Amino acid sequence: MGERNCTLLAVAWTQGQPSQNPQDTLMASYDITLDYDIPVDQIPDTTQGRAFFISTIIIAIVLVCIILVCGIGNCLFIITLVRYKKLRNITNLLIANLAVSDFLVAVVCCPFLVDYYVIKQLSWDHGIFLCISVNYLRTVSLYVSTNALLAIAVDR
Repeated sequence: MGERNCTLLAVAWTQGQPSQNPQDTLMASYDITLDYDIPVDQIPDTTQGRAFFISTIIIAIVLVCIILVCGIGNCLFIITLVRYKKLRNITNLLIANLAVSDFLVAVVCCPFLVDYYVIKQLSWDHGIFLCISVNYLRTVSLYVSTNALLAIAVDR
């Protein structure tokens, strides 16, 4: 136990200066084993190739389309249900539940995915709390969507 604390201290203090990144001590507490025991300085940088550039553009286009279509479409459906009381039946309320779930993913999760995959190129700079929150919301939305679809199928 004492050796691990010395390791953390050695990682947190470099060149007699405290580390600029407060998450360095958090990351140093994990035992990260690399694939095939390749040293970190010998791992090729795969973010510099043409394939990565093309896939980044495709991911950006797909995510922006998802944000626009899901955001606008689900918002219009929810507004329609709120405005017209004739449309309020069990099936449409279940679809509204699905629409709210999809809308939250489009508005909250997808912009962070665009930032992670396209802008920062596989780097997360928003902190551990937002990382956990976005992943939690994405997972909960998946279960809500699945259960809403199940309820719609049972209702039919």
